[in-house]
Amino acid sequence: MKTSKIARQTVQYEMLDKDQCREIAAAAFRILGRTGCIIQNEEARQLLKDAGCTVDGERVWIPEHVIRGAIASAPESVTLYDRDGGPAVRLEPHEAHFGPVTSTCEIVDVRTGERRLTVKKDLEEAAILIDPLENIEWATNCVTLSDVNDAYDDIEEVHTLLEYSRKPFWYYAKNIDALKVELEMFAVVAGGEDAFRRRPFTVNLICPLDALRHSENGLAQVMACARAGAPVVYIPGTEFGLTAPATMAGCLAAGIADLLPGLVVSQLACKGAPFIAACFRNNVDFATMKMDHSRPEMIAANCATADIWRYLGLPFCSNMANTDNGDFGPQAAFEKTAQYYSVLLSGTNMAYGVGCYEAGMVLRFADLLFSDEVIGYLKNLVRGVEVTDEELAEDLIDEVGPGGTYILEEHTAEHVRDFWTPRYLKSRPMGEGKDLEERLAAEALKIIEKGPQHKLPADKKAAIAAIMERVAAQHG
Repeated sequence: MKTSKIARQTVQYEMLDKDQCREIAAAAFRILGRTGCIIQNEEARQLLKDAGCTVDGERVWIPEHVIRGAIASAPESVTLYDRDGGPAVRLEPHEAHFGPVTSTCEIVDVRTGERRLTVKKDLEEAAILIDPLENIEWATNCVTLSDVNDAYDDIEEVHTLLEYSRKPFWYYAKNIDALKVELEMFAVVAGGEDAFRRRPFTVNLICPLDALRHSENGLAQVMACARAGAPVVYIPGTEFGLTAPATMAGCLAAGIADLLPGLVVSQLACKGAPFIAACFRNNVDFATMKMDHSRPEMIAANCATADIWRYLGLPFCSNMANTDNGDFGPQAAFEKTAQYYSVLLSGTNMAYGVGCYEAGMVLRFADLLFSDEVIGYLKNLVRGVEVTDEELAEDLIDEVGPGGTYILEEHTAEHVRDFWTPRYLKSRPMGEGKDLEERLAAEALKIIEKGPQHKLPADKKAAIAAIMERVAAQHG
């Protein structure tokens, strides 16, 4: 018998070759050295000046050697852990993962089907629902809390996620004071600051201001997280023809340049700090001046950005799970599926936006189940073919012989369950069964009504509740 050495070749594609990645990255370096950027944080400006950057007021010019030093010191891969300290999401080259939308303002009620403002209970139920979904690999502050004091609603979101989900999660902090409270909570749950540093389970979502303008608050959080070993994703947003050139290469170069100051400040604050790159590409319909999150150019630009970040050796994320449609229907399903497929082919490390409609304004629990199923389907589509002696089964073919059947063979029993099987998207004859969204909503409600499957230990629950009581009293 021959020995097979070919295990599996996964399906991948690249928008840019290495020469193109190198040229676009070089253009981004030249932009920061020639045009510079605005740095509104005084401490960050001092760090940049000490590293060899030219500083004039808030304007900073960053030379290429400083950028390359930051890229070299930043980790090429980042592992996110679950709340209990187990590895959950590994951000490594060509590894793709999916997570939910953040900060929607409205929800399609899973019980009534009516659209309404989001409340704290919705975040509790979203965390419970996301926890068992295999292909939604982290949780987020996916709804805003209209029934919580907006002076500390961001901290309450973190409190809720810690209590109701075991998965790693994205969060945000309105200011540095809120971030300090959130980091305190993470240390309590992890078992101390050092324990959290070793096994972080959160990602701070930080956005700069306008193009090439970096805020006091955002950079303060970048530095604080770097020193705490807390991962951040830094997300500039570039729109074709608005905040970046209308051409693909120009938009890519401008977006890369817009992120790199955040990376540099992170690494100057603490060499080796976990940093996740991003740059969301958006189309604008110039007839209406509304965002268009589903055009092929947006998807292509995000995939090309993935090529550049991988070339530079940084983990990265993108917003490729979106639709501008308000209805759960064929068009939204097509747009989301096209993006999910592109994420898997391009190897985008983190794609977020699952569950959202109307450009991130509306959350549907039914879509979380729908997307979990579709992503599972697509993962099987792109995973490639395993070629080993066991898989080739030449001895079995010889044993069964011409005209034989394999249905009763032990080999068949061992492998028949290797095939992907739908849980929710099952075929039904014409006219039978409920509307798909209604069926998925009913399935989501079953999961929610089971309650949290991984409860936070009582002592840690009490400790973070005490922190929340202190915060509420301060804003009473």
